[in-house]
Amino acid sequence: MESVAINYLGGEEILTAPLYLKWSQLPFNAIHGAVADLKDDVKGIQANMDNLPLISYLSTLLRCVALIGD
Repeated sequence: MESVAINYLGGEEILTAPLYLKWSQLPFNAIHGAVADLKDDVKGIQANMDNLPLISYLSTLLRCVALIGD
């Protein structure tokens, strides 16, 4: 298994973000089945410092799903 760092750099400011609310309601098996949608959501976020906590959270979900595997 490949090692993947898990680094969430956010705080409570993302708790009301629509994408946080969307993905935080799902168990990992559902996220695993929707990785393409999760990646599309990440691709749609502007890459700036204001969005770093949300990008970090969603990237952490992708890493966790990768660790879990099939």
